Amino acid sequence: MQIKPITLLIFSAFVALSCKEYVGKDVTNYRYFDVALADTIPDSKLKAVTDMEHLEYGVSVAYVNENNDTIIPFGKYAYYGTDILEFYANVMEHPNDSTYGRQMAIDKNENILFDLVMYDNGLEPFNDGLTRVIRNGKMGYANKFGQVVIACEYDYVKWFENGKAEVTYSAKEYFDLDEHRVVESDNWFSIDKKGNRVD
Repeated sequence: MQIKPITLLIFSAFVALSCKEYVGKDVTNYRYFDVALADTIPDSKLKAVTDMEHLEYGVSVAYVNENNDTIIPFGKYAYYGTDILEFYANVMEHPNDSTYGRQMAIDKNENILFDLVMYDNGLEPFNDGLTRVIRNGKMGYANKFGQVVIACEYDYVKWFENGKAEVTYSAKEYFDLDEHRVVESDNWFSIDKKGNRVD
């Protein structure tokens, strides 16, 4: 019996698609700072500076005030897209070797507010005024002030769209053949921007 090439190709594709290797979740026990309502009133802004030729992703960064006084010194953080720190800055832990540490949001006092969600090899955008964030392996949502307004209690959350977002307490993640992260759950439900279930 001879196996036709097309049959072999279909069988190979079926095997490849059925062999999912699920990604484990990082469970941590970090401490986070909650932004108070009083901290949402704009005051002085800090400007990102570097000791390199250009301010670009991954270079050492410090933040200075309008008098060029250093408020957040060099040595702890690498630049991750925040030129002006008004309420919080997205930064990476400065590498000890060639590997960068956590991607996180800090306030002007260097309090860690949350860890960042990566989207398409970059920063997560805001949708409907909120962005997805992570605390100790669980996802929730923060506003532009850095306040976590919907608690980080879900395994996975999707973007808000028209005032609603799909979330789940039980998700599995894997990478497809194109190396895109795929999230599966049999228990999706919708919430509103106050975190109330709406379906």
